[in-house]
Amino acid sequence: MPETHNCSSDDAPLPKQSAAGLSRRNFLSTLAIAAGSIGLTSIAQSAQAASKKYKVCATKDVKVGGASSFRVPAGKNMMVLITQPKKGVFRAFDQRCTHDGFAVNSIEGKNLICQAHGALFDMDSGSVRRGPAKRSLTKYTVSVEKNFVYVTIKN
Repeated sequence: MPETHNCSSDDAPLPKQSAAGLSRRNFLSTLAIAAGSIGLTSIAQSAQAASKKYKVCATKDVKVGGASSFRVPAGKNMMVLITQPKKGVFRAFDQRCTHDGFAVNSIEGKNLICQAHGALFDMDSGSVRRGPAKRSLTKYTVSVEKNFVYVTIKN
């Protein structure tokens, strides 16, 4: 006759209950969730810290329906294209064409133009209106404070 071992869960010790009615396992699980939440918050704060806000120009430097390029000390002194498609509405884009990296350096109506290969981009959204580019211009967050345009760029 084979040996029988009694390994049923009935023999396992019951978790100790705290005064509040929580077992040690439940308490530790709750503690781990709380610690995880704090960790996620610090990750979000780190991502926010990796973004930097730059004062780019005065609002008067960009005409309504126009665009102007400005050097920003982010990364390797990158060029940012600021547009004002409507009065008081400012947009910011990486000036490099998404087709081959040449400068988007001209404007025709409401289109930004890369003179190298003729790609057209919408001055309000940065979306492609005509190729050879297939992707929109990289767009940055813009804010206007006391008649100055600020751009937030992730480093």
